[in-house]
Amino acid sequence: MGFLHRKFLGVVETPREAVLRNLGHLLQAKRGAASVLPGFGLTETGFRSDAERLAGLGAEIRETLSRYEPRVEVVAIDEVPAAAGGAPGLVVRLVLRDSHEPMDLLLDPGSRRLRERPPEEAAGEDDP
Repeated sequence: MGFLHRKFLGVVETPREAVLRNLGHLLQAKRGAASVLPGFGLTETGFRSDAERLAGLGAEIRETLSRYEPRVEVVAIDEVPAAAGGAPGLVVRLVLRDSHEPMDLLLDPGSRRLRERPPEEAAGEDDP
């Protein structure tokens, strides 16, 4: 998709933006939907407890990113406590291989929505 964006839409992305866009596609894809890439994407979680869902997703994210996104290295995958009335989520801590720049992504396991976590949110996590 990067080629199509550049060639036909004239979109110019930084390497970080290109990785983020690709990760969004990768982590929102349903595993097993493409017969030629059976390990692409994440498995539907179905009726699992939050703990089972998060553990399974964490393992699949590590496997999927190592296979389909070589521009990043997974440093850690941590659980984010549930907000009021919500479900717990995941923080995927990455490092861009070329620039060694850290990137923290928040993943909502239910919707599979992915967003980059601003540094100030990460800093507030360590405060008492």
